[in-house]
Amino acid sequence: MRSTRADSRRSTLRGLLFALIPIFVLILAVETWLLPSLPVLAAPHAAVRSLHSFSESAGHALAALAESAKGVPERPAGLSSPPHNISVIVPCFGHVPFLEETLASLVYQSYAPAEILVVDDGSEDQCGQAAARMLGQTLAAPRRRQVLTLQRWWGWGLEELEHFKDEVLRTPNRGVAHARNFGIRRAHGDWIVCLDGDDKLVESYFLKAMLHVALSPSTNLVYAKQQFFGESRWQWDVPPLRVDDAIVRGPLPLMTLFTKELWHGTPFGFDEALPKGHEDWAFWLQLTRLPLQPFKIDEFLTLYRFKKNSKMRNRERANPEVPRLLRCLFSDLYPVRKLLIDHHELLKPTGFSESVVMDVSVSQHLHPHRAETHLWT
Repeated sequence: MRSTRADSRRSTLRGLLFALIPIFVLILAVETWLLPSLPVLAAPHAAVRSLHSFSESAGHALAALAESAKGVPERPAGLSSPPHNISVIVPCFGHVPFLEETLASLVYQSYAPAEILVVDDGSEDQCGQAAARMLGQTLAAPRRRQVLTLQRWWGWGLEELEHFKDEVLRTPNRGVAHARNFGIRRAHGDWIVCLDGDDKLVESYFLKAMLHVALSPSTNLVYAKQQFFGESRWQWDVPPLRVDDAIVRGPLPLMTLFTKELWHGTPFGFDEALPKGHEDWAFWLQLTRLPLQPFKIDEFLTLYRFKKNSKMRNRERANPEVPRLLRCLFSDLYPVRKLLIDHHELLKPTGFSESVVMDVSVSQHLHPHRAETHLWT
């Protein structure tokens, strides 16, 4: 009888053990999959190095698993599979006071971006370190929920989480055009959006854009109306994209979504030879030479922080010669008469401000094979 009872106890223990093993395996799998993408810092002239990885408690993992069953919405019926992966490029220089608002507008997007790449453009306020802290701590929970969404909607596993990673990159201070290009080169997504470190997006922007792309797969550029905030409440009802508008003024908000294939199709991406100012305008001018299939979302889904006395706005007011230099870079798009007038104005003794003279000198040094830069002096 005792032997029978002992055998029964051993059988019961073995049953419990075998029942617990799958639970521990499940906890480990959830723990691994739900780790937020870890930020990475790149030193100015060194290889990228990963931050220390970490793990959470089993209880936290189980709580996240419960959340995955309750809080993650079903994939909208209109979205096609395989997914379109969005890489967000966030250059930052002096943006620490606003950066958390910017990143929050990304981690609460209803269509989760595949990766967020913050590029610290040699800032003095160490905005890269602030971004790493925000993504790794303050905003880790909503970003983790987005990872759950990617997992549930598209079946993301370890391979995808290894491929798409949030990163914080650091470069020498060479301006926003260089920072954007640097981030785009590292991006793995097939769609790109650039977002300055003090602007924001409405949480439905990506979802509404990708729902249209699912209906019209040839679309390669998506934009929306823009709401100003901060020191202005102006609303920009962005007109349909036309080449004749593009050569007169910047035709689109910076936060326009475009395919990485379009960026590869331009000669320079965001043109780093142009003295600082109007970098996005120069990019749209390059895009006008390509076969575009644009789509406008007729809603105010991008938010631009307007500052009357921002450093860049003051510089653009003080340096009217920069648009003239921009037209010289795109001489095939402008009438010869206009270009001759631009050169006439630039060759006057007062044609260049001191800051632009310095920028032109740097451009000639960094881009010695660009003939246009040598026509500026």
